[in-house]
Amino acid sequence: MNAFPRWARVLVGAFGIFVGIASLWTVFAERRAANERQRVLAILAEDFRRRDPALQAPVADGSAVVWEGRAFRRGDRVRIAKWSGTFKPEETGAAGEVQADEGHVGVVIGGEERKSTDRMAPNEPIQIVRVRWLPQKWKESDRDHWLDLPQFEATIHVSYLEVIR
Repeated sequence: MNAFPRWARVLVGAFGIFVGIASLWTVFAERRAANERQRVLAILAEDFRRRDPALQAPVADGSAVVWEGRAFRRGDRVRIAKWSGTFKPEETGAAGEVQADEGHVGVVIGGEERKSTDRMAPNEPIQIVRVRWLPQKWKESDRDHWLDLPQFEATIHVSYLEVIR
């Protein structure tokens, strides 16, 4: 004998189906919003590339940095592929450090040599690029708080980046 009457089981089942449909709709809506944000960022990056004369100037060898078989050229749109640390307040203009986590989009300005250290080989290839990060949300390091930051420039090692077309 069942402890719950048939009408209660039907009601709980219908509620479960409703919750499942609502969840699927939410996933669909969030995915659509993410695609729209990506489209807008692509338009902004392209507009930025067209308007910035410094990005139009040719680079002597055609690329800013070649690392592990991947080329990062001036004007390439890039995305952080994996967490790479933090950007400092001097770079971002924010009150504290912000997380350089995956998904953030910017445009490569050019390669930069690493600041001299004892470990650095004398002829070490350029591995660092300066990126102009587009206006977007960034997570503060010490808090569970997000900031809308305007565009800023900061350097990052190319192993954390991927070129997006």
